[in-house]
Amino acid sequence: MDLDASSPATDEDQTSAPVVREFICKNDEFAECKTGQYTMDLSRKVISDHFGRNKACTRIIKNWPLFCRKHYQRATYNQEKWQLRKVALIIRQFYIIEEQFPGTMYTVALKKSEENRLNTFSRKVASGMEPEEASKYVEPRENKHFEAPIDVLRELSMDLGSNKNVTEVDQIVNNIHDMLVNHETKQVPSIEFLPQLDADGTPYVEDDGSSPSKGKSPKKPRVNKKGGIQKPATPKKASKA
Repeated sequence: MDLDASSPATDEDQTSAPVVREFICKNDEFAECKTGQYTMDLSRKVISDHFGRNKACTRIIKNWPLFCRKHYQRATYNQEKWQLRKVALIIRQFYIIEEQFPGTMYTVALKKSEENRLNTFSRKVASGMEPEEASKYVEPRENKHFEAPIDVLRELSMDLGSNKNVTEVDQIVNNIHDMLVNHETKQVPSIEFLPQLDADGTPYVEDDGSSPSKGKSPKKPRVNKKGGIQKPATPKKASKA
């Protein structure tokens, strides 16, 4: 159902009264939104889910592309075009963050549900099952939220981890753009780019164990290029004196 149909008008009334806008709709960078939806409760953060949404590192960032509810509905009506537009907005956001917090690094991770699918696939391959057969156990389910093809997740898994600079995350999203254009995936996969920012907005680098850098040890991809699970090294026990 089109929400516009229930509205008395699609544009604001032609009056000279000043309009109080609690946010600026970014549907069109070069034209002022005139849908009449100017309060924050009618705004939509269209890409924040790919940056951790309400996580602490994301709340520090104040400049987000917001759409009014009407323009968001119109923009997402054609999902194929919207996914390409979303890619452009994500890349644009990297450079907005870079301008506000120069030198920001990112932790790139699949959302939990997709990580679980990938791990299930990998365990079956590691147990000796052929990848083609293993993929049948993790086929995308149409009645749930979007799930990417397992081959797409396998490719993206090579780029997961911490301490990715703006050039690297830009390239990852450009790869996703190519996947969309080549119809390898219908939507942008459930992947997050978490800015490595302290509570005061100071960028930091995750400690890789080679230096006393701030932060936790980076999470390394659990899946190798063959689709198998990489088991973490077992720490050696200290010998008794």
